[in-house]
Amino acid sequence: MNRSKFAVLVGALCAVVFAFSMVSTAMAAEDFKRWSVGTQIMFLDPNLDSSDVDGLGLGKLGAEDAMTGGLVVEYFFTPNISAELVAAIAHLDLNVGDSVDGDAWVLPPSLYVKYHPMPEAKISPYIGAGINWMYFWDEKLSLGAADLDLSIDNAIGWNAKIGADIKITENVYANIDIMYLDTETEIDTAVARNADVDIEVWSYNVGLKYRF
Repeated sequence: MNRSKFAVLVGALCAVVFAFSMVSTAMAAEDFKRWSVGTQIMFLDPNLDSSDVDGLGLGKLGAEDAMTGGLVVEYFFTPNISAELVAAIAHLDLNVGDSVDGDAWVLPPSLYVKYHPMPEAKISPYIGAGINWMYFWDEKLSLGAADLDLSIDNAIGWNAKIGADIKITENVYANIDIMYLDTETEIDTAVARNADVDIEVWSYNVGLKYRF
């Protein structure tokens, strides 16, 4: 994502959050639980697309599915509007065709503004959208017994989600949702410099939340 597009997105999100905070102040007397904390089990389905790497003739750049855990913190400005931060650390197995293997660690915190159309229902659906930041470290590639240098640039992208909170008790909720994260970045290897990479991740999640 280029800087101008990112600036527009951040500005829009800030305006939305500011507007909701004003509504929140006006509704301060209303009695509802504003905070939620929870954990999720996440099944990640990443897809990497790079014509620069694919054009080397070694094969298509890819990543294997993975599972991890995540932490979720949510604040409700109103019963219908909330902001949510999702944080997780994932280990990804990488490959280029059948000859090159590798792996990398990634921390992709994502921030959402969410809309809850039925906040009082036992099964309360929601939709959300926002931004994410993908931070990579300990990147590695190998071709047979030879190690290849690999560096993946940290990058900012956008994300969206849809899901539902299922009320178990007054404070405890089960949670299911699907997240989509989209980011554009660059990688450097011994055979490809400043190669553009599109990263798309579908994340299928289940978890528990405590609301207070």
